[in-house]
Amino acid sequence: MLGRANVIPKNVVDCIMERVDDAVMSKGSVDCKSVSQHMAFTILGTTLFGDTFLAWSKATFYEELLMKIAKDASFWASYRVTPFWKRGFWRYQSLCTKLKCLTLDIVQQCGKNYGLFSHTDQNSHIGIEKVGIKAASGAPPSNGVEMQDKLFTPELDSHLNEREEPCGNIMGVMFHGCIATASLIGSILERLVTDVEIQDKIYSEIIKGKQGSVKEDQNVEKMLLLLATIYESARLLPAGPLLQRCSLKDDLTFKSGLVIPAGAVLVVPAQLLQMDDSSWGSDASKFNPYRFLSKARKDYDLVQDTSFTDEAVDPIQCSFILNDPNDNAAFLPFGSGMRACVGQKFAIHGVATLFASLLQRYEVRLEPQLANNPKSTTGPQIVFVRRNS
Repeated sequence: MLGRANVIPKNVVDCIMERVDDAVMSKGSVDCKSVSQHMAFTILGTTLFGDTFLAWSKATFYEELLMKIAKDASFWASYRVTPFWKRGFWRYQSLCTKLKCLTLDIVQQCGKNYGLFSHTDQNSHIGIEKVGIKAASGAPPSNGVEMQDKLFTPELDSHLNEREEPCGNIMGVMFHGCIATASLIGSILERLVTDVEIQDKIYSEIIKGKQGSVKEDQNVEKMLLLLATIYESARLLPAGPLLQRCSLKDDLTFKSGLVIPAGAVLVVPAQLLQMDDSSWGSDASKFNPYRFLSKARKDYDLVQDTSFTDEAVDPIQCSFILNDPNDNAAFLPFGSGMRACVGQKFAIHGVATLFASLLQRYEVRLEPQLANNPKSTTGPQIVFVRRNS
C-alpha cells in the first residue's frame, strides 16, 4: 500500500473530480465532509483494487453502506454483551452482512482481472452470500441504521475460514481507513480555503516540482510545504481524542520516581497535548505549517527554529528542511510506539499525492456566501475552481 500511495494515477483524480463537478453543477458548491469522505474512499479502494474498483458498478452503494455503518459503530461496540434482544442490533447485522457480501464481490472482481486471491473459492463465496442473505432476511423488521463491533452472527461465523481472512482485513482497512483519512482530508481542505496564501505557495511548489519532469507521477517528497501542511492539519485535528495504554505485567517507573502499577490504564489526552504551548509554542492553537520546517541558508547552515512563520522567510535567501514530526513526542494524531497506526505513512503519502494532483488543476475556495458569514454553524461549503494552466 505504501508503494502505491506515491502513484495515485490521474484517472483516480479524474474520477473524484467528476463527482465533484457534478455536485458543483447541481448545487454550486460541495460539502467539505462529504467530498473528503469520497476522496478517502476512492483512494483506499483504488490502492487495494486498482482500476477494477473504479469500474465496479457497486462502488457508490458500498460507500453509502460503509458510512451508514460508521455512524453508530461506537454505540454498538460499547456493549460488553452482544445485545441480541435489541431490534436495532439486527438491523445492524443486516447491514454488516450486506457489506461483507459486497467486499467479497469486489475481491472476486479484482481476482478475475489481476489473478489475485486465487485461494478464494467461488463456491465458498456463493455459499457465504446465501447465508448472509438468510441472516439478513431472518432479522426482525425495523427502520434505522445501527452497527456493532462484532460483525456477524454465529451462523455466518461458522462458515468463515482462513480462506476469507483477506476479506476481513479489507473491511477493516476500508472502515477505519476511510474514517481517519476523510478526517485528515477534511482538515486540510478547511485550512487551505481559509489560508489562500499557503494554498498559492503550495501550488507554486507543485509547479516547480513538475518543471523538467517527464513523468506524470508527483514526487511529493520534494514538496515540503505540502507535507508540512498535512502534518499541521493532522496536529490540529487528531483522528482520536484519547490514547490508552496498559502494562499488564510490570510496573511502569518514570524518571521522576512516579510509579504506575501494573494493570492501571494510562490515558493520554492527545488533543490537549497537540495544542499545548510548552510543546508547540505560543501559537499552538493556530494553523502554522512552518513549525514543521527548518530554515537552511544558501551557505547550508541549518537554522533549527520551528517557531518561525512565513513572514520571516525570504524564499530567495533560504530553503526548507522538513522536520520529522515524530521527533516531537506531543505529535500523536497517529498514536505512538509499537501500537501506532500502521497506515500512517500510507495516509501521509497518499493524501499528499492526491493534493499535489488536485491543487495543480483546481483552486479550492470557500463558498462565497459562507465566506461572508464566518459564524455559520453549518459545515464548510467549498468550491473547486479549475485553473487556466
